Amino acid sequence: MEVVKPPESEFVKLLQVRFQQLPSYDQKFFQYGSVLIGLSASTSGLLCNQAFRQVMKIRRGFLFSSIIVTGIPLFQLTVLYQFAIPKAIMAGKMTCPLCNTVRGTCVGAIAGGLGSASLAALMSTLYFIKYDKKLLPTDLFRFSINLYKPALMKLKYFFFFQALFSMAVSVHYYTIYEKMLMKPSLPKQEDERQEE
Repeated sequence: MEVVKPPESEFVKLLQVRFQQLPSYDQKFFQYGSVLIGLSASTSGLLCNQAFRQVMKIRRGFLFSSIIVTGIPLFQLTVLYQFAIPKAIMAGKMTCPLCNTVRGTCVGAIAGGLGSASLAALMSTLYFIKYDKKLLPTDLFRFSINLYKPALMKLKYFFFFQALFSMAVSVHYYTIYEKMLMKPSLPKQEDERQEE
C-alpha cells in the first residue's frame, strides 16, 4: 500500500507550523547550528595554518594569514551547511536520514577540513615564496607536497574528529526534523492563526 504524501507546498507549510511548536532550544539549534560547523572549519584553518608555518619556518604575516584562514571558512561553511541541511529540510527535500547524515558529514569534513587545509596551505606557500625565494627548488609541486605531508599527518586526528562532529550535528538536525513530524496537528483555525 502506497503512502500518500501531501503536495510539496502543503508539506513545507506544515513543517513551518510544526517548527513553531518546537521547544526554543530546538528552534535555536535549527537556526544557528550551522555556525558550529563554521567554527569547526575555522578552527581547522587556524590549526593547519599554524602547522604549515611551523614546517616551513615562516615567521612573518601570522596575524593576517590567521584572519584569512579563520574568517573565510567560518563564513563559507556556515552558509554552505545552512543551505545543505536545514534549508533543504525545511524545503521538504531531505527526508532520508542516511542522505542527511552523509551530506552533512561530507560538507563538514571535506569542505570544512580539506578546504580549510587547502586555504592554509596556499597562504603558507605564498609567504614562503615571498620571503624564501633562495630556498625554492625547481620542482615546487613535489617540494610543497613533501612539506605539507608531515603537517597533515599531525592533524589527521583533528580531521577525524571534525568528521564525527559534523555527523553528530547532522544527526541532531534530522532528530529535530523527526520531532516536527511527530508533533500533533493543530485544529484548522489555530493553524491559520499561526500562519498569520
